[in-house]
Amino acid sequence: MPAYFRAPANLLILGFVAAMPAAAMAQDEDKGSDAGFFVAVKAGVTSPTDATFDGVQAPEAPSPGSAGAPAIVDVEFDDDFTFAGAIGYRFGTRFLGIFQPSIELEYSNASADVSGGALNGGNQTFAGDADINTFTLNYRSEIRWSDTQTVVPFTGGGIGIADVDLNAVYFPNNGIATAPTFAATGSDSGLVLHSNVGLGFKLTDTIELETSIRYQRVSGLDFERRFIAGGNDAFNADLEGRYETVSGFAGVRYRF
Repeated sequence: MPAYFRAPANLLILGFVAAMPAAAMAQDEDKGSDAGFFVAVKAGVTSPTDATFDGVQAPEAPSPGSAGAPAIVDVEFDDDFTFAGAIGYRFGTRFLGIFQPSIELEYSNASADVSGGALNGGNQTFAGDADINTFTLNYRSEIRWSDTQTVVPFTGGGIGIADVDLNAVYFPNNGIATAPTFAATGSDSGLVLHSNVGLGFKLTDTIELETSIRYQRVSGLDFERRFIAGGNDAFNADLEGRYETVSGFAGVRYRF
């Protein structure tokens, strides 16, 4: 396993191990719970916040630039489509009488077009996109005050690994350049954390609809600023930053 995957992977394992005894310690056996294994799929819209990637220039020929000068790349994203799929288990117990836990393994994907940006606060034309794939272990707590309840609020969160592929290209608005001259680019894996709040709607004994809002953050990302004009591909600076977004989901859950 590559070194950059080991720490997040260990966190996933530890999270799964920690979730099991927590659920086993839950109290007050549910009299008619919807416990069991389930699969879930959902889709929606993701709205990434503006991202800032910081670096210090160390240009390699033929890249222009001044060694030691800042390379602060601000990237703006459009809203875009996102989807997720999960498999999990809802426990047949309740903690403190009303909180019913479940755990799940989830994969999600989001793609966002680059709509604008700036280098060192300047005036540049930006384009490109970012693609984000995440693998997380999620914990969810449903609030059940009645065995006949059909609308179920829930909260939860997740931890895991995200792979972010960034390709933000740009050129200065100087009236001369008409094609990208630089790119903030690369693919890197980082720790992803998210939190969720939502509502579930029970349709049958096995099928539920749900809506939710999610905040997600991917930390510890490393990319590069590269000079790409005229067919070149020369290093200019290392860039560090994170990716954050708020997403709205709607989906369906099927219990076996």
